[in-house]
Amino acid sequence: MTATIYITKEAMATVLAIKDLDYYDRCCLADNEETDLTRTAGYYLKTTHERSPAPLPENAVLVTSILAMDTDYSERVKVPANLRGCIFENAPHLPLHYKEIVKYWSGEPLNTNTGGAAYYQNPLNAYTIDLSPLDAAHEADEFGGDIAGVDALLSEGVVVHIAGLGKIVGNAPAEGFVEIEIPLDDALLALDNPDFLTGRPYDRSTSQRSERIFLMVSDIRQSPDPDQIFVDALRYEELDYGFYY
Repeated sequence: MTATIYITKEAMATVLAIKDLDYYDRCCLADNEETDLTRTAGYYLKTTHERSPAPLPENAVLVTSILAMDTDYSERVKVPANLRGCIFENAPHLPLHYKEIVKYWSGEPLNTNTGGAAYYQNPLNAYTIDLSPLDAAHEADEFGGDIAGVDALLSEGVVVHIAGLGKIVGNAPAEGFVEIEIPLDDALLALDNPDFLTGRPYDRSTSQRSERIFLMVSDIRQSPDPDQIFVDALRYEELDYGFYY
């Protein structure tokens, strides 16, 4: 089972406008002021070929909102430097049950475990991956994407850690929603960014923009750990270009 990430109608319109564009066509939109979507809500929300967010229902009831202006925001929402980019299942510094949690909230990655991602692991979670099954598949002319025997790629974008939601929702109605604001570090998400594959902290202090996601209470309760949620939530400009793969 995979949970659904909900977003506003405005963000959904942006997602639908760009999700099937290749890297070149998407970036070319920014060349024209009339088609530039880089400043619109939803532009940096991560999608895959098989999975997109869903629009927030018209009659949605918000149980609570966790906003960047809240005094305890940094305790509730973090963007860990060691979970950014290519994270494989046997990485040395993963949170407990990370594989199950991130899959529940984010589904499968956009890229495959054999698409070169092993060479672009997060430096804070890098390790030696046995790629001999990939070599064998090439020799047998049976390469087809994900290869059994090669460690699974768990996440690849900008992962957001949300803490304590299980306690926050308490006895809230199952059909209620929790709003999470995610400030955008534009410099880290932009094109030709050498800092992405480093330990550089995600800087939200200068952000004037943010994305918003909404999690349904019933999904939170069914999460492998409702108080430790990890969402592969944001993409960076080069994710679907293959620069890191």
